[in-house]
Amino acid sequence: MEPQGLYLNKWTLDFDPSQGTPSAIPVWVSLPYLPRHCWNSESMETIGNKLEKYIDRVERREQYFCARICVEVNLETRLPEAIKLTIVERSHI
Repeated sequence: MEPQGLYLNKWTLDFDPSQGTPSAIPVWVSLPYLPRHCWNSESMETIGNKLEKYIDRVERREQYFCARICVEVNLETRLPEAIKLTIVERSHI
């Protein structure tokens, strides 16, 4: 069985339920095992744009066990199975 989604569109007087399926939707993506020093805006945006189009990230780190970003996903194309990240270790000065 294929995964199903719930899509909400703004209702208008000329609403036609057979039309208006979005071609792109926002999706929250968890990034387990991503080192904490990579949970900054620049790193998260770079990762999000490798997936599709970066939108936002979760700001409250202490609430989550892994990093989370929101990306806009094109429903007409497949997501990459993997993306390659190069993580530079932080120096301890």
